[in-house]
Amino acid sequence: MTISKQEMAENRINSATLSRLLDAEVYKRGFSVEEDRSKELAPGVAWRRRRFRFLIANPEDRETPREEGLCINEIVLHRDAEAEITPVLAAEHSGLVDMEEIENAYWATTFATGAIRASEARKEPRLFLNLSNFLTGSLGRDVRQIAQLLREVEREPASWEKHHKELEAFQPEVINYDGGELALARYAAAITPSRLVQSSEEVVAAANAGYFLNFPEEYADGVSCLHQPVGGHMVDGRLVFPCWFERPGIISFRGGGFGARLFGVSDMELRLGGLPPVALFPASGNTDVHGRTWRAFEGAMPAPGEDTAQLAFTGSLLTGASGGAQPLAAPFGGATIWVDGEHARYVRENSGGGSLNAELRMKRFEEGEPEWLVSAGPFLVRDGKAMQSGESMFNAANAGEFRPGGPPPTRFPYDSDKTQAPRSAFGTTPDGGLRIVVVDGRRSGEHSCGLTLQGLAFLMEELGCETVVNLDGGGSSIMAIEGATLADMLRDDSPYGVVNFPSDAGGRERIMPVILAVRNKDRSGD
Repeated sequence: MTISKQEMAENRINSATLSRLLDAEVYKRGFSVEEDRSKELAPGVAWRRRRFRFLIANPEDRETPREEGLCINEIVLHRDAEAEITPVLAAEHSGLVDMEEIENAYWATTFATGAIRASEARKEPRLFLNLSNFLTGSLGRDVRQIAQLLREVEREPASWEKHHKELEAFQPEVINYDGGELALARYAAAITPSRLVQSSEEVVAAANAGYFLNFPEEYADGVSCLHQPVGGHMVDGRLVFPCWFERPGIISFRGGGFGARLFGVSDMELRLGGLPPVALFPASGNTDVHGRTWRAFEGAMPAPGEDTAQLAFTGSLLTGASGGAQPLAAPFGGATIWVDGEHARYVRENSGGGSLNAELRMKRFEEGEPEWLVSAGPFLVRDGKAMQSGESMFNAANAGEFRPGGPPPTRFPYDSDKTQAPRSAFGTTPDGGLRIVVVDGRRSGEHSCGLTLQGLAFLMEELGCETVVNLDGGGSSIMAIEGATLADMLRDDSPYGVVNFPSDAGGRERIMPVILAVRNKDRSGD
C-alpha cells in the first residue's frame, strides 16, 4: 500500500490560504510555490515539504509590500500504514549522546537567564551528573538516599570528592576543573532527531516531541534536571514522568488507536507492594485523605491524621516517606501523596529499611491499556475546528494548567496571534491518518517567517486534521528523514537527514530528551 500522487497533491495552499494563516493580506501577484517535494519513506508513510514565496502587505506602507516566505514540512501516515509513531527516550540510547552538546546546552541556557556572563561561563568548573537513570528506572538503588546525596553536594559542592564512589553511578563528567570547588549541573541524556534516524534501521523519520526543562531556575528541587520532560510522558508502557501538571497530550493504546485529551493527577494511580492500587486526585476541593495529592503550588498542607502516611515524589521518583504528624513538603517537580488504612501501615512498616516498593502508573482507560503518552499543548484543533482566539486556546478545557497563571514551569509565550515562530504539531485525521508538521520560522524574508499558534491551528485545519496538539516549537522544531538526498536537505551543511532549517544559531540541530519516531514495522519485525 502506497500513498498516491493524488493524495499528496491534496491540501493545496494559495495566497488566500496564506492570508488566513498569517492574518495579513498576501497578494496574488508575486505568489509562487517555490518547492513541492515529497518522498515515500515506508508503505503508507510519506514526507512532504512545501515552500512558498509571496508578497505580503506592509501595514506601514501599503504601496511597498514586502517579500516573504514560508516553509512547511510534514510526515503523513495513512491509516493502514505499515509503520507506527512512538516516542523514543534519549536516555535509552546513551551511546548516541554527545557530552559536548550537553555542556553547550547548559552554558547557553545559563547565560540566557543572566546567571553567568558569557565571558565567565567556560571558566566556572562544573560536575555534570547524568540523571537519565532516574528516568529509565535503571539505577537499582534507594532513590531517597540518592536524593539526599544530591542535596548535600548541592549545598556543599566541595563535598563531591567525599562522595566520589556514589557519584560514579551518575557517570560524572568534569569540565574545566583546576582543583577549585565544583558546582553541579544535572542533566538527562538528549540526542538529535537526525542521530536517531541515522543509528536505527527501523526509524524512517523523527521530529521533536513535547516540552522539557531547559533553564536552571526550572529544576531547583535537587533532582530535576536539564532536559527533563515536562508533563506526563510514557514510553513503551512505562511512565517516565508523571502527570503532575494537567496538560493536553497524545496517547496511544495497545492494539491500536490514538486519543488526545487533558492528562493530570487523576489519570494516575499509586501501587504500594502487592496492595490494591490507590486512585489519585488533586488536593484542591477534596476532603478525603486516601490518594490526595499535594503539589508545591497548592499551598500549605494541613497536619496529617494519626492513620495517615505520606510519600513525596520528584518526577516519578520516591524521595521521601513519612508516617509522622509533620507534613512532608511537596517538592517543586513533584507532589506529596497521602494514604491511609492498610497502605499507610505498609509505608510505616517498610519506609525505614529501603524495602518500600512504590510505583506510579497510568490508569487503564475505556479505550484500552495505554502504551505511550506525550504531553504538550495547547489544543489547536478540536472536532475539526481550529481554535479561534486566545481565550478559546488558553482556557482550562484546551490548555489544562498550561496557561497564564498556571503552575510552573510555564516558560511559554501565551499569545495566540502575535508571536511568529517555528512551530510543531501532531494531528489525527477523521479517516485514522496521522500528521506531524514542522513549520520553519525566525528567518523572515530570507526563508520562512513562521506562524503564530493561531496560524498553526488554521494550517492543521487546512490539512484536514480532526484533533491537533501543539508540540514544542522554536529551536526544537526539527524534522529528519531516512534516505535524504542533498536536494531534500535545505542546506549543504545541515546534519544528514534534516529537511527543515532549525532556528538555533547557524541552523544547529537541538538535542532533545524525547523524540517522536516513525518506525517501519517491516524492519522492526513487529
